Amino acid sequence: MNQEQFDRIESYLQNTLSEAEKRSIEADLQSDDNLRAEMEIQQKLRLGLRALAIEKQLLNARERANKRSEISFARKINPFQIWSIAASIVLVLGLGWWIWQTNTTSESSHLATLAEQEMTDAQYKSIPLDSLQKLIKTADLRNAREKAEWYIALTYLKNGKKKQAKDLLTRISKTPRHTYSQKAKKLLKEGFK
Repeated sequence: MNQEQFDRIESYLQNTLSEAEKRSIEADLQSDDNLRAEMEIQQKLRLGLRALAIEKQLLNARERANKRSEISFARKINPFQIWSIAASIVLVLGLGWWIWQTNTTSESSHLATLAEQEMTDAQYKSIPLDSLQKLIKTADLRNAREKAEWYIALTYLKNGKKKQAKDLLTRISKTPRHTYSQKAKKLLKEGFK
C-alpha cells in the first residue's frame, strides 16, 4: 500500500472526502480485496487508539480522584477543634436555656407584682384563703361574695396558681355587674398575654 492509498483511507475514515470521492473509494473497496482488508485494519487501529485514549483519560481521572481522597485523609482533625466545637454547642444551649428561664421567671414575677399591687387592701392581709372560699359559698350579700372572689383570684396569683387565677378572673370579667369586673379585665390583659 502506498502513501496515497493510506491518505485516501484516512480521509474516508475521518469523513473529510467529497461525495464523489466517497463513491469512488466505496466502488474501489467493492472490487479490491487488498484495499478492503487495509480499510478494516485501519478501522480497527482507529478503534484501538480511541480505546487507549479513553483508557488513559479514565486512568488520569482515577489518579486525580485518589489524590483528592489522599489529601482529605491526610488532613488530621485537631482535637482542639473538636473541643472548641463542643464547647460552642454547650455555650449556645446553656445561653438559650438561661434566656428561656429568665423570660419564664420574669413573667411569673410580673404576675405576682400585679397581684401584690391589687392586694394592698388591709382586709386581704387579715382574711385567710379558706375563710374567703367559705364566704363565697355561704355569702348572701353580693358585695361580700364579689370581694371574696376577687381576693381569692389575687391569692391564687400570689401563690403562683396561674390557671386557677385566670379561670376565676375570666369568670369575674365576664360578669358585667361584678364590682371587680374592670379590674379583672385589666389584670387579665396585663398579666396573661
